[in-house]
Amino acid sequence: MAVSSGSGEMSHRAQLLADLNVAFRTSSAQSVMLSQAAADYLEMASSDIECFDLLSLHGPMTAGRLAELTGLTTGAITGVIDRLERAGYAARERDPNDRRRVIVRPRLERHADPAAVAAYGPVAVAMDALLTRYSDDELATILDFFTRANAEIQASIARLRSEPRGASSQRRE
Repeated sequence: MAVSSGSGEMSHRAQLLADLNVAFRTSSAQSVMLSQAAADYLEMASSDIECFDLLSLHGPMTAGRLAELTGLTTGAITGVIDRLERAGYAARERDPNDRRRVIVRPRLERHADPAAVAAYGPVAVAMDALLTRYSDDELATILDFFTRANAEIQASIARLRSEPRGASSQRRE
């Protein structure tokens, strides 16, 4: 890493930040590609797999809440839930507090399905092994980063969904 000597070389911190930016963007792209490869393997849509993962992580929720988490329209979420239900990954249940609302419950036993294990098991084992290399303090820092990064990404999704298409290019004119 180059240390800034005033001759235009990048400082150590600037190089680290640039390298982290590349690593983060690469990780993001690889995550999308892994999701698509798993979806192809499981013969599902990538958005369906991601919605099942959100349901698995956050528990039963309304279709509206799932739409909020994903940025998808409620109409698109209805299609996702229909497909998840047909594939046995989710079930609709009446909300016991409001019979007009439907709660979507993940069918967590699907995580043990041999096809799902084949698709995600090796990467889960590899990530677990990778994390054992870090101290508790380092893990806390990594967790803090991901927690903050996820909040920023969620805010960006909301911003992009709320702006009219092409709004950013209109601002540059």
